[in-house]
Amino acid sequence: MTAKLIMQFGGWILMRLATDPDPTDEPRGVSGYSFAFGDEPDLDRVISFQVPAHFKPRSHTFPIGVRVRRAVRQEDQTEKRLPALEGAPMELLGKPRLENRNWTLTPAGFEPIVPFDLRINGKGITLRRRAPLIADQPDKPVWEISESILQQFGAVGVLYEPATIGNATGIWDSLQVAVDRVKALEKDLAKLEAKKKRTAADEVAATIIRARIAQLNIGIADPSDRRIAARYYVERFNFPMQGEAEVQGDQQKTLGGTILSDAKNPWQIGFWIGAWDPDALSAYVLGALEIPYAS
Repeated sequence: MTAKLIMQFGGWILMRLATDPDPTDEPRGVSGYSFAFGDEPDLDRVISFQVPAHFKPRSHTFPIGVRVRRAVRQEDQTEKRLPALEGAPMELLGKPRLENRNWTLTPAGFEPIVPFDLRINGKGITLRRRAPLIADQPDKPVWEISESILQQFGAVGVLYEPATIGNATGIWDSLQVAVDRVKALEKDLAKLEAKKKRTAADEVAATIIRARIAQLNIGIADPSDRRIAARYYVERFNFPMQGEAEVQGDQQKTLGGTILSDAKNPWQIGFWIGAWDPDALSAYVLGALEIPYAS
């Protein structure tokens, strides 16, 4: 059996995107169920595994950050833990986005993440590899690529999996999450309104809170509304990473061997994105990455 490096990873991500029936590039949100309010930056669709520089997530957002939960060198029936990678932050570089563009590239739920450029920053070791849609044409525009290829790297549909989400996040009742969020926001709003001297920034903050409460209450009044129901779904991805790779650091010391990163030896990644929170504009990711070792 060929030895494999297996990393299990997970965590909350930011995904600030417009939702149907808004067009994909709608910057503020008009007719969907996700919005940028007040002085918040425009919706950009970027999938952020870590909090971007100079950006502050909305209040009461679950802590953002995808990290390696467990890392092992697996060979035959033995496993060796790799502490240099455990707890390592993972990043997607290049402003990756879900690309279906209002059904013009793929059906909803079958879109790829473009670009997919993954970096893992461990202790004394950094791993990075890309997953181009076409290996020998990594810079080809996504709109020039056939739907069949896009779907090879895309999700396999929007799947109703409340147990998957509950087991991963501890959230079994998304309606209660919304109810609790409203209570927390109402307390924040009361504190702002109780201030004797409110600044212009306070007024903007209060406006944002009121807008968030109003949107959450739509879902609370009708739990079948996507503001609540969307939280129970996942999109699953599984594809090879065959693009350019970079490995920096002492592999023997940190990984217990040399990993393969040439075109003939892809890294295999599988994960799901789910528990989409239209108020916090965040979601949860859970998955694993497998990398072969040299013999």
